[in-house]
Amino acid sequence: MKWYIPREHGAWAMLIVPYWTGAMISGFHWYHLLFFVGLFAIYFAQAPLLTYIRNKKHTDVWPSFSIYLAVGTLFILPFLFHNPGLFWIGLCIFPLFLLNIYFAKTKRERLFLNDFIAIVALSSLLLLAYRITEPALTSEAFLFLFINVLFFTASVFHVKSLIREKKNKQFHRQSLIYHIVIVLISFAMNWIGAGIAFIFTLLKTALLPKKYFARPIQIGVIEIINSALFFVIVITVYFVS
Repeated sequence: MKWYIPREHGAWAMLIVPYWTGAMISGFHWYHLLFFVGLFAIYFAQAPLLTYIRNKKHTDVWPSFSIYLAVGTLFILPFLFHNPGLFWIGLCIFPLFLLNIYFAKTKRERLFLNDFIAIVALSSLLLLAYRITEPALTSEAFLFLFINVLFFTASVFHVKSLIREKKNKQFHRQSLIYHIVIVLISFAMNWIGAGIAFIFTLLKTALLPKKYFARPIQIGVIEIINSALFFVIVITVYFVS
């Protein structure tokens, strides 16, 4: 049996960072670990599914898809019964994943819109983590969701400017402007943690020598480091402020 594993490692950060941001700001509980195992398994299930959607010749995807889905269901279902609020949040997020499947089916996965939809969908997992230990969603949860969307949109801008839009000077300018604007917005709104994190993201984009972006693996490693830095800064400032 072939184990299909998601190749988009940047998306792993989009799954991990928002979820654990929600877990930390709502009050960490070991329930968060169990629920995360289920989410991670469900996320892995999309790899064989999307492989089949892209090319129906890959009929060997179903064993791994079934195992991932079964593990995810086993860990998540008890939470849904105990806390129906999680079900309704998940139901609101689900159409976004369907849109990603649609873009995969129509071979338009490289569109910026598809990336943005995936960012919103994965960042919304923050709401699930928040709701596990909180009786209701608050403006705080949606604020951190918005900050995560801003951050990962910046990441997509940066990565595309290095690969797909490498020779597109206008796209490079748009990316730089976006990075500057989110820094200004953050400090204007007194989002100190986000502002500091976005400064590092801006410096990475504007000043880090291009030799560190020669290969996709180098780009991926730097984005993972930057995502970890974003998480640490935002959470640290949240607890000390």
